[in-house]
Amino acid sequence: MNITKFLYVLGVTFSIAGFAHGGQIVLNNGDTVKGTLVVKTERHVVWKSDSFGGLNIPLSQVASIDNSGAEATLPSTADDKISLRGNVGLSGSYLAGNQERENLELDVGFSFQDGKARHTAKLNFEAIGQDNEPTEYDYGITYGVDWSISNGWYWNNNASFSADDKRQIDQSISLGSHMGYQFWENDKGSLSSNVGLKWISDKSFYSGTDERLAWAWSSDYQKLLFSRASLSYSHQLNVSTEDTKNRQLSADIGLSIPVTDKLDTKISLDWSYDNQPEEGLEQIDSKVNFGINYKW
Repeated sequence: MNITKFLYVLGVTFSIAGFAHGGQIVLNNGDTVKGTLVVKTERHVVWKSDSFGGLNIPLSQVASIDNSGAEATLPSTADDKISLRGNVGLSGSYLAGNQERENLELDVGFSFQDGKARHTAKLNFEAIGQDNEPTEYDYGITYGVDWSISNGWYWNNNASFSADDKRQIDQSISLGSHMGYQFWENDKGSLSSNVGLKWISDKSFYSGTDERLAWAWSSDYQKLLFSRASLSYSHQLNVSTEDTKNRQLSADIGLSIPVTDKLDTKISLDWSYDNQPEEGLEQIDSKVNFGINYKW
């Protein structure tokens, strides 16, 4: 891969009160999660897992809590439920579809829990375009906030700003609001899904702007495998409310293998489908990524 320019990486300092591990929480399905109690409310438990970090578990799914290893007793108020997590990843990738090229990609993300609200933000930038030239139109910025309601239900609102030269999109803006449900979340994995409406505005290089209101459905799944390796899968489907033939589907499946507690390697396949692409473009794009990820 011919890389003529490199990117500097933005870091976010992560600090959280240190507690001794040794406790465990037992869920109704029999799963046992090692770690330490961070905060307990009337509806949720925030548990600092030895394997997955902070987990927000509905109290209705908890059979028992043994926090004998904790060094401090924390107040059980929702306002004190604060945690911060983040990651920085750098990967090389191979693209197929509308463009066949090698690429260098930077990903930065963080998740901030404050009471019943969980804020997430992500930055993605692909540094190499066609003919190994630096790209100016291949990036994405997203921000979302989930408000916990009760018994696993949450309300999600999100916004994104992006560009994609592969699909001749000079600028894409979206605003969405969804109802979601967290089926489970523990140190062995998680599953969540949400459905709602999204306003999308795609400005093409050549054919003007396509604005539409769309039904949106997305899911996110993670599963711990052998030797602490983890499998992840996510997808998003958008279908125009006025023209059901105007739809887009994107999916990501990945395998992460830990190197240290905070460093892991990841192999992933990104796949996207647009049944009404710009004239002359293919409907399907795919990308294979090989990278390293640092989390805190």
